[in-house]
Amino acid sequence: MNFDITHEGRTTLAVDREGALALGYPEAAIAAAENDQLVLAIKAECRRRIYAVASPETQMNMATAGAFASSKTASTRTADENAILSGLDASLAWVAQMRGNVQTLAADPSLDYHDDANWPVCPDAAVALAAKF
Repeated sequence: MNFDITHEGRTTLAVDREGALALGYPEAAIAAAENDQLVLAIKAECRRRIYAVASPETQMNMATAGAFASSKTASTRTADENAILSGLDASLAWVAQMRGNVQTLAADPSLDYHDDANWPVCPDAAVALAAKF
């Protein structure tokens, strides 16, 4: 794995562990750079999984529909508008869990961040809402 590393005012780009050691970087700086690279990879996987459920465009449409539904009083909302708001609540909670999971996975490099078992399951209400848009 290649990473960028900075230590005591010196920066080296796209180096691997062996190269960083050969250039005299200390182990702690190398480990920190590797961890930074791991966090970036896990964040990218998190983003990929979220977008697999709802693309950015779908998310904008969901937010717009939610804003419209929430602008109404509860007694004037349709069943569909209530479902949109419930789906948005579920979606936002799931995205927060997904993002929070990034640090959990980064803290234990033995966990495979590509494994579905290491990520929160998207709630059915969120999947259903995304499918509408």
